[in-house]
Amino acid sequence: MRRLRRRCNLKLAFAFFAAIAALIAQDPASYLTPDVLRVGDKLACRCGGCRNTVGNCPMLHCSSADPMRRRIYEMKNRGMADDEIVNAIVREQGVVALSSPPAASLGGLITWLTPAAVLLIGFAVYSSYVRRNRQAPQPLTPVDEAMLERFRSQIDRELEEPIEPGKNGAQPLR
Repeated sequence: MRRLRRRCNLKLAFAFFAAIAALIAQDPASYLTPDVLRVGDKLACRCGGCRNTVGNCPMLHCSSADPMRRRIYEMKNRGMADDEIVNAIVREQGVVALSSPPAASLGGLITWLTPAAVLLIGFAVYSSYVRRNRQAPQPLTPVDEAMLERFRSQIDRELEEPIEPGKNGAQPLR
């Protein structure tokens, strides 16, 4: 019976130390070498919880930065250069993986100028449409003239009447 307990205790101790060793081996901080931080500063953290780079994401156990740091660490150990690592990740994830947009190019210039150009073209089209379809006001028909005159005379009558205190909540002017 004692032997069985001793074996169980040894197995538990071994399992405990194996678990601790696995946790230490998977510690995200162990991947934070200067090389990883340098390459990570060129890549955006895409976890959705921060707006940092992979190199300076402060979140513990970040779902995006930790695996990316581990991957950069492994690529660096294989002897890949910084630009090769960044280009490989951009090929897989697209330009959104970069922390800052690529250097200004014709494509970047077009991206910034297109909305302004579309607004100007739209304004020009709208202005020409309004100018072309502008019409002089139509003369009033006799029926409209009579109704307008009736309302004017009613307004004049109401404006000439004195305001009676207490009627409809009106207060006398002082």
